[in-house]
Amino acid sequence: MKILKIKVPEPLTDRDARIAVAIEAFTRNLASTGMAAEIAEIPLQELLVELKKRGVPAYSYTDEEAKEELKYVHNIS
Repeated sequence: MKILKIKVPEPLTDRDARIAVAIEAFTRNLASTGMAAEIAEIPLQELLVELKKRGVPAYSYTDEEAKEELKYVHNIS
């Protein structure tokens, strides 16, 4: 990863800028949710909250597909 210095408007914080870059990378399929959390320097759960606030789906599958995947992974009926 590169380290980059940028200027941001006064009301924005460093955290705001990191999250914006992380979400941009995620939405452009340049980073996974885990990598985006690393870029933003926040826990994965916090990134998921930020994605939800912005209406960005964290995963590209439906709830039903996720349930099926969990059944398969955890061998649950």
